[in-house]
Amino acid sequence: MHRFTEPVFPSFVSLSPADSSPSTDNDAPYSLPMVSGEHPTRGAVEEQLTRAAQRILAVARAVVALVGGLLGVMSAPAGHELRTAVIVITVVAWSLLYGRWLWRGPQTDLTWAGLAWADVAVLAVAGLTQPWTVPAVSIGNGQGWVITLVSVSVVVHQWHTRMAPGLATALAVTAAFLVGAWWTTPELWVGALAIGAWTPVQAVLSRVLATLLVQGARIADAQETRAEVARRDAAVAEAVRADERAYNAMLHDTAATTLLMVGLGEVGSNHAWVRAQAARDLTALAGEAETPEGDALPALLEVVTASRVAVDLSAPDILPLSPEIARAVRGALREALNNVARHSGETSAKVIITAESVVISDRGRGFRLDAVPERRRGVANSIVERLSSAGGRAVITSAPGEGTTVRLEWDRG
Repeated sequence: MHRFTEPVFPSFVSLSPADSSPSTDNDAPYSLPMVSGEHPTRGAVEEQLTRAAQRILAVARAVVALVGGLLGVMSAPAGHELRTAVIVITVVAWSLLYGRWLWRGPQTDLTWAGLAWADVAVLAVAGLTQPWTVPAVSIGNGQGWVITLVSVSVVVHQWHTRMAPGLATALAVTAAFLVGAWWTTPELWVGALAIGAWTPVQAVLSRVLATLLVQGARIADAQETRAEVARRDAAVAEAVRADERAYNAMLHDTAATTLLMVGLGEVGSNHAWVRAQAARDLTALAGEAETPEGDALPALLEVVTASRVAVDLSAPDILPLSPEIARAVRGALREALNNVARHSGETSAKVIITAESVVISDRGRGFRLDAVPERRRGVANSIVERLSSAGGRAVITSAPGEGTTVRLEWDRG
């Protein structure tokens, strides 16, 4: 334990939305194909939409191929069962591979385009071989497995191709379907034509839906980016203000207070304490009086030793504090003891240091907290706000004629 009973006189680069927002220009190239993995120009919402669309479409295409292929084998035209089985197995195997690629996602526009046109080739084979794989009656009423697979496929293509190639693939597979339908049953071709004509319309509707969803995702990403920029700017501005407040508090506690005391004649300019205090002020303002992590007690004892009033001190042998809390407590303790020396009318104070608090008290004249002028910010800035900024608390109680108690508290980490 330590006791003192005699007086001792010793930047930040601001982000711009223009620099970081996803493109929302409607004239910009259509962002699909949706490649997997993080895209350098794609925001979080668009990336999530991309992944979800890829996987939903992969599952849809695979399921339709499997179910349609099974029904195709079961309803194969008489005499063509083997051919139907071979074609169906080929189409289903390709569809599963295609779905796997959709799930994982090719990495370039070229591979997306190649994937789409390879699928067109397989679908064209399925369409042109309908005389072997689809009963004639199913052609006219639109119940064949080929038209179902074609309809789903043209929808899928719009989500991973650009506009012109996507619509071209829709027209190509539709043409193959119609040719195959004509070869199968010319007399029912009108019905097949009506069904086939709807297929490009499905492609257009899928393209419109994809465009709207992507644009909506881009807008959401742009809004989130602007909000994030605003939050960062606000955080930077608050950090600057906090730094300014901390520096002003430090200036108030050190050089400004020392010069004021000399100017008011509270202490002589040639007094040894003034020279020692001026040296301490310069060290503090130069940022050289950093509190190391670990034991904060030596730094607090230094403040007590430098005080102009006699200090009755009670303290533990060690006080482990974080550097941030230690700096705040040291500065607040210094200001509290300065206030005792300047305003209380007393020549002594009591300081009790524990693991969770520092209490500074005097039996001086005291004051009314609500009567402190707004222009006097020593208590508010150098004690209360300093502790609050570091995650602690400062509680001040005082009344005229009853002395003052300053309690500095923090949570034990």
